[in-house]
Formats: sequence, structure tokens, C-alpha cells
Amino acid sequence: MNASLKIFLVKLRWFLFERITSVLDFVLYAIHVPVSGRSNPKRNEKKVIVYLGEQLPPRIPRIAKWVKRSGEYSTVLVCSQRGYFEKFSNNEFDAVFLFRNEFHLKRILKQLPKISLIHAFAPKSYYPNLARQIVKAPFVLDMQDVYSIYYGLNPTLGWLKKELPHEKECLEKADGIVAHSLEPNVALRKYGIKKKPKTIFFPLYCDDDAFLNGPSHPSGMEGDNTFSSSPSGRSGGALHLVYAGGVAGSHRNPKQYGNIQFHEIINILSKQKIHFHIYPSPSNIPADYEEYEKISKQNSFFHFHEPVAQDKLAIELSKYNFGILFFFKGVSEQSDDKLKYATTLKLFNYLEAGIPIIVAKDLGYQSWIVERNQSGLTIENINDLASLKEKILQLNYETLLQSVKERRIGLSIKANTDRILKFYSVIQR
Repeated sequence: MNASLKIFLVKLRWFLFERITSVLDFVLYAIHVPVSGRSNPKRNEKKVIVYLGEQLPPRIPRIAKWVKRSGEYSTVLVCSQRGYFEKFSNNEFDAVFLFRNEFHLKRILKQLPKISLIHAFAPKSYYPNLARQIVKAPFVLDMQDVYSIYYGLNPTLGWLKKELPHEKECLEKADGIVAHSLEPNVALRKYGIKKKPKTIFFPLYCDDDAFLNGPSHPSGMEGDNTFSSSPSGRSGGALHLVYAGGVAGSHRNPKQYGNIQFHEIINILSKQKIHFHIYPSPSNIPADYEEYEKISKQNSFFHFHEPVAQDKLAIELSKYNFGILFFFKGVSEQSDDKLKYATTLKLFNYLEAGIPIIVAKDLGYQSWIVERNQSGLTIENINDLASLKEKILQLNYETLLQSVKERRIGLSIKANTDRILKFYSVIQR
């Protein structure tokens, strides 16, 4: 069975599951049958904040953990069963409910204690928009990837066309926006939304609990896994780069997935005898990375690993010399705005691990973070990768390691939790 067919069958299974269970949940909703969750929220004097959305990104459990530690809130996660991945989450929530369709979601929301605030997460805004209309509580929209930025307001993808009206309505009617990058500002302009909701610029940040000090225990790598920036160490040590995130197989349309199809980059790095490691996202469909597993068995400079839970990721990443962000213009049809304003958690995962970053200049905001914090190397374009090893050997690696450890403290969630707590308070007035 080829990869495209496997992915189609996965999508078909979820489509049928949602439709079939909707009939049952419609009836149960009508007769007021409650839903059981992974523990239930305790009714206490604390305010209840509900983190809600379709596809759980790891940033949400990280934020919720530090919000809960403040002692002000009980935290509840409400997420689609299809979009929930245990490796993205943690055990910090007071209660977890996984819904299977919109009627199941309505049943869950109906039985929760009085909700003080909904912190909805996107992309995919249909279910957040539904919850916004059902629950009479302040509604905060958490925006990382903004779909209207990817391909504009007239995309050719059918599912994306259906999402945009819900994204617009959520942006327009939210009581507040948590912006991880500048994408929401661009989206507000594209949609022509005149009245901008209260907004907090709250980058993804580093999780202080995950801080490590870089490649001090590189077990498990092939060959000589030491690397030094000193003249005596430049020729002998092996160089290991790592990427953590989504990958796509060659069967995918490069117009949409080109920047996470790594075949060309594998070849470029292997020619320079640079070891390249990939840790796929836990949300990746296995059919998308089977061919990478095959390449890894044939290429001694390419290593494909199993997906790793978020709370274990820094330990793995700290084994390597550099984390990479190789996303370039022209490789896919994603807009220049998307590359310019986007932000990804992997950047902060690399900083948590204590390793410097090699980033494409086309990633405007993210390359600015790396340059501003003197935490890595910027690559002008994809053609420069052919001489990457030479560029790396010109760096003072020890200085970069020290800078990463110093600068990430100011980029930590712990150092910024008070900001989002104050924002919550403003929204609830």
C-alpha cells in the first residue's frame, strides 16, 4: 500500500468516526447525559480556565503548567480526540476532556463548572468559534499559525476555504488575542477588521524546566561526535545537526509541503559529511516518514529517530551541535509573509537544550531572534547550504554555547508568566 493511500485511509477513518458518533452524541446531548473525562475539575474557589481547540500544540500545556503554578486558576483541557497527542501534553491539567464531534463538545461544555475564561488555540478555528458562541465567558484566541497568511484569502484548498470564515469571526469577536508572532496583525489587516481586540505579544518562550547545557552527553551518535571551534578540533570532530518537527514524504504536493520535504537537504549535508538527525513530530502520520526511515538505513550521515515527548525532547536535542530551521522562499507556495512572520516552538526547544541554531534568513522573525540573542548562524539562501560546513568551522562555538545559556533566561515562560496572568485579568473585567 503506497503512502498516499495510507494517509487517505487515516483521514477517511476519522471522517466516518466523527459522522457516526455525532448521531449518538446528538441524542445524549438532548437527554442531558454527562460526559466522563480524564479526572473531573474540582469545584473550589479558584477560577476555571479552559484551554480549548481542535489540534493540541505543545505550547498550550507549557503555558497552562505555569499558569496553574501561580495558584490563581484550575486548568481544564478540552481538545479534539483526533488532535490530541499524549507526547505534546503533560500531567498538569486538573481535568482533560477529549471530544469526538461538535455534539460531544457541547455535552462537555454544558457540564463544566462556571468558566472564568476560555483560552482557545488555533489554527483550525471551527470548534473554538463554536465554543465562543455556546459559553458566556471571556474568549481569548491563541494564534500561532494563521491560515489566511499561508495562501491569502482565496486559497485553492477546499478545507482551507471552509476554515477562513471561522478564523475571521474568532479574530473579529475575540475579547483578546495571544499572539506568538506578528501573524495576527497581518491577518487583521487582510480581513479588514477595524476594531482590534486587546492583544498580548507572548512568544512561545522556553520552558525553564527543560533547560540543559548543550552537547555534554552525546551518546548514541555514530562516529566521533565531538566538535570544537578551536583550530585543533576543526578537522577531526564529527558535526551533528538536528531538526525536530513535521516532515512530509515525496508523495506530498511540494506546493504545500516543500519546506518539510528534506530529501535535497539530506543530500547536501551528506556530501559535506555532516550528520543530520530528524525527530519527527508526534503528530506526524507514519506514512509520511517511512521513506526517511529507509534513507536512514542506507545513508550513514542521515539518522531518523522515533518521535519524542515534549518533556523529553531537550534531552535528545542536547546531544547534537546545532538545531536547524531550514525553511526557504520558493521551496513551496507558502507566502513570503508566512515565512517572514512565522514562529515555531522548535527554535525555543533548541535553546532549552542549550544548543545554537542555524536559521534561514527568509524566516525573518525567527532569524531576528537568533541574531539578536547571538545564538547561532544565519543562512542567506538554500544555495549557501553547499558550503555550510565551512561557515560553521569559522564560528566560535564555545561563545555561542555561552550566549544561548545566558539569553534564554529572558526568553523563558517562567520570567513572563505574570504578563499573561495580568492579561487574563484585563480580559475578565
